Amino acid sequence: MIKKKIKLYYKTLVQLFFKLLYGNILLNKNVDNLIEIEKIENEKFKSFKNKHYNLYKVKNARIYTDNNQNVAIIKKNFILPFVSFQQVKGNLRKPAYNSVIKIGTPSFLKRIKGRVFNLCQGGSGNNYFHFIFDIIPKIHLLTIKKKLNVIDYFYLTNPKKWQIEILKVFGINKDKILNSKIYNHIHADEVYSVDHPWYENGYIQYNLHKLPKWIIKKNREIFLKRNSKNSKKKIFLDRSSSSFNHCQIENIEQIIKLMIKKNIKMYKPELLSFKNQIKLFNSSSLIIGAHGAAFTNIIFCKPGTKILEIIPSDHPNQKCKRISKILNLKYYRIKTVPNNSDENFPYKINLNKQSLKQIEKIINL
Repeated sequence: MIKKKIKLYYKTLVQLFFKLLYGNILLNKNVDNLIEIEKIENEKFKSFKNKHYNLYKVKNARIYTDNNQNVAIIKKNFILPFVSFQQVKGNLRKPAYNSVIKIGTPSFLKRIKGRVFNLCQGGSGNNYFHFIFDIIPKIHLLTIKKKLNVIDYFYLTNPKKWQIEILKVFGINKDKILNSKIYNHIHADEVYSVDHPWYENGYIQYNLHKLPKWIIKKNREIFLKRNSKNSKKKIFLDRSSSSFNHCQIENIEQIIKLMIKKNIKMYKPELLSFKNQIKLFNSSSLIIGAHGAAFTNIIFCKPGTKILEIIPSDHPNQKCKRISKILNLKYYRIKTVPNNSDENFPYKINLNKQSLKQIEKIINL
C-alpha cells in the first residue's frame, strides 16, 4: 500500500514538472490557422463510405505518444483534431479524451530538423494486420500526393525487423525511421499525417467490415509480384507461439490429430519471412486456423481458395469475411462456444466433437 502511494506521488510530481516545462495541453475548436489540409483527390482511393482522404501538414509541431492508446499532435500547446489519435478501451475518441489533456507531455522533447510523417497509432501499429491494413495504406496515400520523397523521417511505434524489411520496398531505409519507443516526444519543422484508411469511429472490431477494396488491391499490386503456379497446399495456421494470447486453442492436440489424418501441414507464419508468407498463402488451396493476424495474408490468395476460420461465437471480428468477399475466396466460419473465464487468455477456443466434425466436413468439400 505504501509503495503504491509513493509511486503515485512520484508520478504526479513528474507530470507536474513536465507541465511546468512544456505547459498544459489545451483544446481549441478553431484550428484553421494551425493545420493545413489538402484533399487526396483520386477516384481509385476512397474510404468505405466513398469519401476522399485528406493529407495534413502542421508546421513547427510536437508529437507525443504513450505508445499505447494515445498519439497527440500539438501546435502552440493545442491538441489538433483529425491528426491526433486516442483509442480508449478499443473505442476511437475525440481529442478531449487524449491523455495529454490530463497529464501533459511527461517526457523530454527531442528536436528533429526536417519533415516527419506520423505513422504512430498507439500500440496497434506493431500488430501484423494493422501494419498491413493501417500503416502501409497511409504510405500509399502519401505516395499518391507525391510526398514520399520529401519526408525526412517516418515516425513509428517500435518497428520490428519484419516491418523494417517491408518498408524497404518503398525506399524507406532504417536511417529514416524514428522509433517512438525511444523518442516518444518530438518536435519537427513539419509534421505530415493522413486520415486513417478505414477506422472512423466507435469500437474498432465493429469497423472491420468497412475495409476498402483499394487497400487489398494496392497491397497485392505492390507485394505480390507473380502468382504461384502451384495451388495445392493445404495448411493449418498454428498460433500457439503468438505474442497475443487471444483465440488460443485449448485442446490443440485434437486439431493436430485431424490435420495429420487429412495430410494438412501446420505452419507458424510468424517464423517465415514476409516474402515466404506471401508465397505460402498464394500457393495454398485450403487455409485453416484460429482467428488471428496471420489471416491477413489471405489478401495474397488466389480466387476460390478455401478459408476456414475458427472463432468464438461472441467475437465480432469480420476481417476474413470482408477480404474473402472482395477476392472471391470460399469463406467458412466455425463458431465455438464463448469462453472468457481467464482474462489473460481472452476468447479461448475449445473444439468439441461437433466443431471437429464441421471442420472435417469442410475439408472434404
